[in-house]
Amino acid sequence: METKEKNITFRINPGLKKIIEAIAQEERRTLSSQLRVILEEWINMKKELHPQFLKDIEESVKSGKPEPVWKG
Repeated sequence: METKEKNITFRINPGLKKIIEAIAQEERRTLSSQLRVILEEWINMKKELHPQFLKDIEESVKSGKPEPVWKG
């Protein structure tokens, strides 16, 4: 398992960015750190509410044939 963190670049709506920056400031985090927390919390929520969701994603990635992963 790879442990070194990777960079990712994506576009975000300016209004949403302002909201996340305000939350990050309130929680004394960098924007990058706050985005990581948001993503981790989303994944944990998916694990709890829809455990099959992440299993389907992992299966799709392993098969080398990414497809829409929500199967039910």
